[in-house]
Amino acid sequence: MSATTSTTTITSDPGILCFHHCNAKVFCFTLPHTCPHCNAPLDADADVDADVDADADAQSTMDMGATAAASAAARLLPFRLPYPFVRATQHPCAIVLRPSTGDFLNDYSNATDLHIAVTTSGGDIVEFDRDGLRRHRRDDNPREWWQSLLVGDVPEPWHDYWDEMLQQICAQSMRWSVASYVETSHNCYAFVLAFLQALGHGQLSEAARSKTAFCEKYIVPRTTTAGKYISLYRRLRRNGVHVHRQQPKLRTKLKSSTASSSADVCDGARSTSKTSANGFASNSIGIIGSRPRPKLCTIEE
Repeated sequence: MSATTSTTTITSDPGILCFHHCNAKVFCFTLPHTCPHCNAPLDADADVDADVDADADAQSTMDMGATAAASAAARLLPFRLPYPFVRATQHPCAIVLRPSTGDFLNDYSNATDLHIAVTTSGGDIVEFDRDGLRRHRRDDNPREWWQSLLVGDVPEPWHDYWDEMLQQICAQSMRWSVASYVETSHNCYAFVLAFLQALGHGQLSEAARSKTAFCEKYIVPRTTTAGKYISLYRRLRRNGVHVHRQQPKLRTKLKSSTASSSADVCDGARSTSKTSANGFASNSIGIIGSRPRPKLCTIEE
Protein backbone atom coordinates (compact mmCIF):
# COMPACT_ATOMS: atom_id res chain seq x y z
CA MET A 1 0.00 0.00 0.00
CA SER A 2 1.24 3.42 -0.88
CA ALA A 3 2.52 5.37 2.08
CA THR A 4 1.03 8.58 0.72
CA THR A 5 -2.66 7.71 1.11
CA SER A 6 -3.00 8.40 4.83
CA THR A 7 -5.25 11.20 6.02
CA THR A 8 -3.12 11.62 9.15
CA THR A 9 -1.07 14.79 8.97
CA ILE A 10 2.59 14.70 9.85
CA THR A 11 1.94 16.88 12.91
CA SER A 12 -0.29 14.42 14.74
CA ASP A 13 0.05 11.38 16.93
CA PRO A 14 -2.37 8.84 15.38
CA GLY A 15 -3.07 7.42 18.83
CA ILE A 16 -2.42 3.69 18.53
CA LEU A 17 -4.14 1.83 21.36
CA CYS A 18 -3.29 -1.60 22.74
CA PHE A 19 -5.15 -3.90 25.11
CA HIS A 20 -4.85 -7.54 26.21
CA HIS A 21 -7.72 -10.01 25.86
CA CYS A 22 -8.09 -13.79 25.53
CA ASN A 23 -4.33 -14.29 25.53
CA ALA A 24 -3.83 -11.82 22.69
CA LYS A 25 -2.62 -8.27 22.18
CA VAL A 26 -5.03 -6.13 20.19
CA PHE A 27 -3.86 -2.93 18.46
CA CYS A 28 -6.33 -0.39 17.12
CA PHE A 29 -7.11 3.31 16.69
CA THR A 30 -10.57 3.04 18.30
CA LEU A 31 -11.57 0.54 20.96
CA PRO A 32 -14.00 -2.08 19.53
CA HIS A 33 -17.13 -3.30 21.31
CA THR A 34 -16.14 -6.94 20.83
CA CYS A 35 -12.78 -8.69 20.86
CA PRO A 36 -11.53 -9.10 17.26
CA HIS A 37 -9.93 -12.40 18.27
CA CYS A 38 -12.63 -14.24 20.25
CA ASN A 39 -15.68 -12.04 19.46
CA ALA A 40 -16.53 -11.75 23.16
CA PRO A 41 -18.09 -8.46 24.32
CA LEU A 42 -15.46 -6.12 25.69
CA ASP A 43 -17.41 -5.29 28.83
CA ALA A 44 -15.16 -5.18 31.88
CA ASP A 45 -17.78 -6.45 34.32
CA ALA A 46 -18.88 -9.30 32.09
CA ASP A 47 -15.31 -10.32 31.37
CA VAL A 48 -14.35 -10.26 35.04
CA ASP A 49 -17.38 -12.40 35.96
CA ALA A 50 -16.51 -14.91 33.26
CA ASP A 51 -12.91 -15.16 34.38
CA VAL A 52 -13.90 -15.55 38.02
CA ASP A 53 -16.41 -18.29 37.17
CA ALA A 54 -13.84 -20.14 35.09
CA ASP A 55 -11.30 -20.01 37.89
CA ALA A 56 -13.73 -20.68 40.76
CA ASP A 57 -12.80 -24.35 41.16
CA ALA A 58 -9.14 -23.45 41.43
CA GLN A 59 -9.64 -20.79 44.11
CA SER A 60 -9.63 -21.74 47.77
CA THR A 61 -10.59 -18.39 49.30
CA MET A 62 -12.62 -15.32 48.45
CA ASP A 63 -9.49 -13.21 48.58
CA MET A 64 -7.87 -15.24 45.84
CA GLY A 65 -10.99 -14.91 43.75
CA ALA A 66 -10.98 -11.16 44.20
CA THR A 67 -7.32 -11.04 43.15
CA ALA A 68 -8.08 -13.01 39.99
CA ALA A 69 -10.98 -10.68 39.16
CA ALA A 70 -8.81 -7.59 39.64
CA SER A 71 -6.11 -9.10 37.44
CA ALA A 72 -8.64 -9.83 34.71
CA ALA A 73 -9.91 -6.26 34.86
CA ALA A 74 -6.37 -4.93 34.59
CA ARG A 75 -5.79 -6.96 31.44
CA LEU A 76 -8.68 -5.13 29.81
CA LEU A 77 -7.31 -1.65 30.45
CA PRO A 78 -6.07 -0.17 27.16
CA PHE A 79 -2.97 1.95 26.88
CA ARG A 80 -1.65 4.28 24.21
CA LEU A 81 1.60 3.35 22.50
CA PRO A 82 4.32 5.99 22.95
CA TYR A 83 4.67 8.20 19.89
CA PRO A 84 8.37 8.05 18.86
CA PHE A 85 8.52 11.32 16.91
CA VAL A 86 9.10 14.90 18.03
CA ARG A 87 9.02 18.40 16.60
CA ALA A 88 12.69 19.34 16.34
CA THR A 89 12.28 23.00 17.33
CA GLN A 90 10.78 21.94 20.67
CA HIS A 91 13.95 20.12 21.74
CA PRO A 92 16.89 22.46 22.42
CA CYS A 93 20.51 21.33 22.20
CA ALA A 94 19.67 18.07 20.50
CA ILE A 95 20.62 15.88 17.56
CA VAL A 96 17.58 15.26 15.38
CA LEU A 97 16.91 12.93 12.46
CA ARG A 98 14.29 12.87 9.69
CA PRO A 99 13.76 11.44 6.20
CA SER A 100 15.40 13.55 3.52
CA THR A 101 11.99 13.89 1.87
CA GLY A 102 8.51 13.51 3.30
CA ASP A 103 7.80 12.25 6.80
CA PHE A 104 8.25 8.99 8.68
CA LEU A 105 4.67 7.77 9.02
CA ASN A 106 3.48 8.34 5.49
CA ASP A 107 6.56 8.41 3.25
CA TYR A 108 9.44 6.54 4.87
CA SER A 109 10.58 3.29 3.26
CA ASN A 110 13.61 1.03 3.47
CA ALA A 111 15.23 2.95 0.61
CA THR A 112 14.60 6.42 2.07
CA ASP A 113 17.60 8.65 2.75
CA LEU A 114 17.96 10.06 6.26
CA HIS A 115 19.02 13.56 7.20
CA ILE A 116 20.54 14.62 10.55
CA ALA A 117 20.92 18.06 12.13
CA VAL A 118 21.60 19.99 15.35
CA THR A 119 19.32 22.30 17.34
CA THR A 120 20.45 25.29 19.39
CA SER A 121 19.43 26.19 22.93
CA GLY A 122 16.77 28.43 21.41
CA GLY A 123 15.31 25.70 19.21
CA ASP A 124 16.86 26.85 15.92
CA ILE A 125 17.85 24.04 13.55
CA VAL A 126 21.33 24.01 12.00
CA GLU A 127 21.96 21.62 9.12
CA PHE A 128 24.48 20.95 6.38
CA ASP A 129 23.49 19.56 2.98
CA ARG A 130 24.06 20.16 -0.72
CA ASP A 131 22.86 23.74 -0.21
CA GLY A 132 25.60 24.33 2.33
CA LEU A 133 25.22 25.32 5.97
CA ARG A 134 21.73 26.56 6.85
CA ARG A 135 19.96 27.75 9.98
CA HIS A 136 16.19 27.64 10.45
CA ARG A 137 14.78 29.90 13.13
CA ARG A 138 12.44 28.31 15.65
CA ASP A 139 9.79 30.91 14.84
CA ASP A 140 9.89 29.83 11.19
CA ASN A 141 8.75 26.37 12.38
CA PRO A 142 10.10 24.45 9.34
CA ARG A 143 7.51 21.86 8.31
CA GLU A 144 10.05 19.24 7.26
CA TRP A 145 11.20 18.96 10.89
CA TRP A 146 7.74 18.50 12.42
CA GLN A 147 8.17 14.73 12.62
CA SER A 148 11.71 13.91 13.72
CA LEU A 149 13.56 11.39 15.86
CA LEU A 150 15.43 12.66 18.90
CA VAL A 151 18.85 11.03 18.63
CA GLY A 152 20.49 12.64 21.66
CA ASP A 153 20.64 15.80 23.75
CA VAL A 154 22.43 17.37 26.73
CA PRO A 155 21.21 18.72 30.09
CA GLU A 156 20.52 22.42 30.55
CA PRO A 157 23.88 23.28 32.23
CA TRP A 158 25.53 22.39 28.92
CA HIS A 159 23.34 24.64 26.76
CA ASP A 160 25.57 27.72 26.69
CA TYR A 161 28.66 25.68 25.89
CA TRP A 162 26.71 23.75 23.24
CA ASP A 163 25.83 27.02 21.48
CA GLU A 164 29.41 28.27 21.78
CA MET A 165 30.92 25.15 20.20
CA LEU A 166 28.27 25.05 17.49
CA GLN A 167 29.10 28.64 16.60
CA GLN A 168 32.79 27.77 16.36
CA ILE A 169 32.10 24.84 14.04
CA CYS A 170 29.78 26.91 11.85
CA ALA A 171 32.41 29.65 11.62
CA GLN A 172 34.55 27.27 9.54
CA SER A 173 32.79 28.52 6.42
CA MET A 174 35.05 26.87 3.85
CA ARG A 175 34.66 23.48 5.55
CA TRP A 176 30.86 23.64 5.27
CA SER A 177 30.43 25.42 1.96
CA VAL A 178 28.32 24.22 -0.95
CA ALA A 179 31.48 23.34 -2.84
CA SER A 180 32.81 21.18 -0.01
CA TYR A 181 29.70 19.00 0.20
CA VAL A 182 30.26 15.38 -0.85
CA GLU A 183 27.15 13.22 -0.80
CA THR A 184 28.82 10.01 0.37
CA SER A 185 31.33 11.34 2.88
CA HIS A 186 31.33 15.08 3.70
CA ASN A 187 27.62 15.47 4.38
CA CYS A 188 25.12 16.18 7.15
CA TYR A 189 26.44 13.27 9.18
CA ALA A 190 30.02 14.54 8.95
CA PHE A 191 28.86 17.96 10.18
CA VAL A 192 27.03 16.56 13.21
CA LEU A 193 29.90 14.26 14.16
CA ALA A 194 32.44 17.09 13.84
CA PHE A 195 30.36 19.21 16.18
CA LEU A 196 29.92 16.42 18.74
CA GLN A 197 33.64 15.65 18.73
CA ALA A 198 34.38 19.32 19.45
CA LEU A 199 31.71 19.39 22.18
CA GLY A 200 33.39 16.76 24.34
CA HIS A 201 30.26 15.59 26.12
CA GLY A 202 30.84 12.13 27.58
CA GLN A 203 29.57 9.08 25.71
CA LEU A 204 27.80 11.18 23.08
CA SER A 205 31.07 12.72 21.89
CA GLU A 206 33.05 9.53 22.42
CA ALA A 207 30.75 7.61 20.09
CA ALA A 208 30.98 10.45 17.54
CA ARG A 209 34.64 9.60 16.94
CA SER A 210 33.43 6.72 14.77
CA LYS A 211 30.67 6.96 12.18
CA THR A 212 29.81 3.32 12.72
CA ALA A 213 29.89 3.47 16.53
CA PHE A 214 27.63 6.51 16.70
CA CYS A 215 25.23 4.93 14.25
CA GLU A 216 25.06 1.68 16.22
CA LYS A 217 24.67 3.31 19.62
CA TYR A 218 22.44 6.30 18.94
CA ILE A 219 20.79 6.04 15.53
CA VAL A 220 19.92 2.39 15.02
CA PRO A 221 17.99 2.03 18.34
CA ARG A 222 15.83 5.05 17.42
CA THR A 223 15.19 3.98 13.84
CA THR A 224 14.38 0.45 14.99
CA THR A 225 11.75 1.72 17.42
CA ALA A 226 10.38 4.07 14.78
CA GLY A 227 10.30 1.29 12.19
CA LYS A 228 8.16 -0.91 14.40
CA TYR A 229 5.74 1.92 15.08
CA ILE A 230 5.53 2.85 11.39
CA SER A 231 4.85 -0.73 10.31
CA LEU A 232 2.14 -1.18 12.93
CA TYR A 233 0.58 2.16 12.00
CA ARG A 234 0.40 1.22 8.33
CA ARG A 235 -1.04 -2.19 9.17
CA LEU A 236 -3.78 -0.53 11.20
CA ARG A 237 -4.35 1.99 8.45
CA ARG A 238 -5.07 -0.91 6.07
CA ASN A 239 -7.01 -3.22 8.37
CA GLY A 240 -8.27 -1.09 11.22
CA VAL A 241 -7.12 -3.61 13.83
CA HIS A 242 -4.22 -5.99 14.41
CA VAL A 243 -4.30 -9.02 16.70
CA HIS A 244 -1.13 -10.64 17.97
CA ARG A 245 -1.56 -13.93 19.77
CA GLN A 246 0.68 -14.28 22.79
CA GLN A 247 3.35 -16.93 22.41
CA PRO A 248 4.05 -19.41 25.25
CA LYS A 249 6.79 -18.11 27.51
CA LEU A 250 8.63 -21.43 27.72
CA ARG A 251 10.14 -21.75 24.30
CA THR A 252 13.48 -22.85 22.99
CA LYS A 253 15.31 -19.87 21.62
CA LEU A 254 16.05 -20.52 17.99
CA LYS A 255 19.14 -19.05 16.46
CA SER A 256 17.68 -18.73 13.01
CA SER A 257 16.74 -15.33 11.62
CA THR A 258 13.22 -16.59 11.05
CA ALA A 259 12.65 -17.08 14.75
CA SER A 260 14.10 -13.69 15.50
CA SER A 261 11.80 -12.09 12.97
CA SER A 262 8.63 -13.74 14.19
CA ALA A 263 9.29 -12.59 17.74
CA ASP A 264 8.97 -9.00 16.60
CA VAL A 265 5.73 -9.34 14.67
CA CYS A 266 3.61 -7.92 17.49
CA ASP A 267 5.66 -4.76 17.28
CA GLY A 268 4.92 -4.41 13.60
CA ALA A 269 8.34 -4.83 12.03
CA ARG A 270 11.30 -7.10 11.64
CA SER A 271 15.01 -6.43 11.78
CA THR A 272 17.05 -6.88 8.66
CA SER A 273 20.65 -6.93 7.57
CA LYS A 274 19.92 -5.02 4.38
CA THR A 275 21.74 -1.72 4.21
CA SER A 276 23.29 0.35 1.52
CA ALA A 277 26.98 0.18 0.76
CA ASN A 278 27.55 2.95 3.30
CA GLY A 279 25.34 1.54 6.03
CA PHE A 280 22.67 4.21 5.47
CA ALA A 281 21.37 5.69 2.25
CA SER A 282 24.22 7.49 0.57
CA ASN A 283 22.58 10.93 0.41
CA SER A 284 22.63 11.39 4.14
CA ILE A 285 24.57 9.25 6.56
CA GLY A 286 27.55 7.31 5.30
CA ILE A 287 29.22 4.58 7.34
CA ILE A 288 32.83 3.99 6.46
CA GLY A 289 35.01 1.35 8.05
CA SER A 290 35.80 -2.34 8.24
CA ARG A 291 33.33 -3.20 11.03
CA PRO A 292 30.07 -5.02 10.21
CA ARG A 293 27.37 -2.68 8.99
CA PRO A 294 24.64 -1.71 11.46
CA LYS A 295 21.36 -3.53 10.95
CA LEU A 296 18.45 -1.23 10.30
CA CYS A 297 14.82 -2.06 10.85
CA THR A 298 12.79 -3.09 7.82
CA ILE A 299 9.50 -1.30 7.25
CA GLU A 300 6.81 -3.83 6.41
CA GLU A 301 4.45 -2.59 3.71
